[in-house]
Order: sequence, then structure tokens, then C-alpha cells
Amino acid sequence: MPERQKEKIMTETLTQTPQQPQTPPAAKLKKKFPLKNLVFTALLAAIVIVLQIAGGIPAGPFNITLTLVPIVVGAILLGWQYGLALGVVFGVVVSILSITGRDAGGLMVFQADPVMGWTICILKGAAAGFFPALIYRGFSRFKFAPHFFVAFSGVFLFLGGYAVASLVSFDAAWKTALLVLGACVVAAGYMLLAYRALKSGNTAVYLAAMISPIANTGIFIIGMLIFYRSLLETWAGGTELAIFVIGGLIGVNFLIEFTVAVLLSPAIAAIVKAVKKEKE
Repeated sequence: MPERQKEKIMTETLTQTPQQPQTPPAAKLKKKFPLKNLVFTALLAAIVIVLQIAGGIPAGPFNITLTLVPIVVGAILLGWQYGLALGVVFGVVVSILSITGRDAGGLMVFQADPVMGWTICILKGAAAGFFPALIYRGFSRFKFAPHFFVAFSGVFLFLGGYAVASLVSFDAAWKTALLVLGACVVAAGYMLLAYRALKSGNTAVYLAAMISPIANTGIFIIGMLIFYRSLLETWAGGTELAIFVIGGLIGVNFLIEFTVAVLLSPAIAAIVKAVKKEKE
């Protein structure tokens, strides 16, 4: 063999890039979903199930539910995949409680159309875990997040107050005075919360906590209006559908759910900060 040909073969051999061994599919899956994340997700899922079955904290005629809190925590700390999974668990539990009669309104929905009942419950639960992760990831890198938080929460507070005021009867002076007093308390609480959020630098956490009940209720209302409109009209009993949806279907329960999510945002921010510090 000529010397020139030998040199060419040796050069090609030396310059060839060694083939990297292929990673087994199981190893790829393990790297994408670490065991500690799966264990933490299972713990949060158990908390979601217990809180939803417990039915919340009684407060007069209403129940204060904390079910969305572990979903938001998981979505922020672990990402949208885990938040989505926790939301699906939440949707499945809501569906089972409706079918078994624990939720009378939910039972009527499933009796009317069980397939769409399951679909709406799963979708609204999944949205409650998916969107907080996206909001947190997007706004944690967005320098205008504090300004957006103030604008968004202020507008929502105004609309919520307007909706409640439009449904309240002012046939007595004490009712008007009570509403004004309540509005002042809510405004003062909002200012304190906004100050704390801006000072802490965790406005992305606050926004993620706020979007969870909005996504949960929003998907539910859209599904009901599209697939269960006749049932809604029966429930409304002649009342204008928009007023019934705002005052009856959503009503104070959603406002309480939203307020709880906002008020617990500092606690969620503290949990996120502690876990991230431990990882570092």
C-alpha cells in the first residue's frame, strides 16, 4: 500500500468523531422526571385529594377551599407538567364527588351529560395547574411584572366590586353602610397586599396564584354555557342568564376562592423561596 494512501487512512481514522453511546429511553425519562419531583408531586396530589374531600373550611353559608394552593405550589416549583398532573387529579376528585352526590349541582351536570361533565372537570382542573406554571415562568423574567400585577389585580378588584354591588339590594341604609365598610376593608387589604408583593419581589408568584382560580372557574363557565345552556336556563328560573351566572353560579364562592388564593400568596412565595434556597 502506498505511503500516501496509508497517511490518508490514518488521518481519517484520527479525525473521526467517536460515536456517543445512545441513552436508553428509561434513563431519558428518569432524567426528565426525577424521582424526587415525582415523590413531591405524589405528596401534593395526596394533599389535593384530602383538601377536596374535606370540603373546605365552613364560613357561614360558604366554604373556604384551599385545594388550589398545593396545585399552584407544584406548578411553580416543578413546572407545567407537574402542575397539569396535579390539576388533573383535582378534576378527577371533583368528578367522583359529583357522581357520588356530594355536590348536588355537579350530580345534575353529570346526569345531563356525563361525558362532557368529565371533560369539563378534567379541563378546568388541568387549567388550574397549567396556567400558573406558565405565568410564573414568564413573569419571573419580566421586569414589568410588578406593574402588571398592580394593574391586573386593581382591574379585577374593581370588576368584582361592581358585580357584587349590582347584585346587592340597597333597600336599607345599613346595607349600604355595610357595603361601603366592606369595600374600604377590601381596598385597605389590597393596598397592604400590593405593597408587600412589590416589596418582596415575588409578584410572579402572586400572579400565578391569582390565575389559578380564574382559569378553573373560567373553563367551567365556558363549558357550562356551551354544553349545558338549557340546564343553566332551568336553574336561572327566568332570571337573565348573565346575572345568574355572575351572581348565582360564580357568585361569592368564586370571590372567596380568589381572595384566599391572593391572601395565601405570601405563604406560597415563602414556600417557593425556602425550597429554592435548599436546592442551592
